Amino acid sequence: MTEFERITASPAVLGAFLGSIPCLEGPWDDAFHREFCDKCAAENCDTCPHKAERNSPTWWLGLIHTGSGPVRTESRNPYLQQAANLRLEAMHQRDRFGRDLLAQELESAAATIEELAEEMEARTNGEPGL
Repeated sequence: MTEFERITASPAVLGAFLGSIPCLEGPWDDAFHREFCDKCAAENCDTCPHKAERNSPTWWLGLIHTGSGPVRTESRNPYLQQAANLRLEAMHQRDRFGRDLLAQELESAAATIEELAEEMEARTNGEPGL
């Protein structure tokens, strides 16, 4: 077993490893502030209800990667995540390999998934849907 395999055995093991590295701030701190502090009206952080998530690489590792640009999604909906993944693959196929036809088909599939997800959401909200 390599050191890499040891520290990446699970999110908890990797989180513990990252937490053991002495650093003033990590990407988990920025995410914590965006998720909790930016929306909090409390003036005293000593009574923070999110102490378990504070300074926790393990919490951060469990967040959904939203990326940036045309494929960004913050949704936990697996269909919208799949659509975002298809759009990302389309971007790679077009940019790296010049495969525009394949990229168009991937984008079309992503659009279809997004439309179906929207219809399913409408149905669950009591509106006519699928």
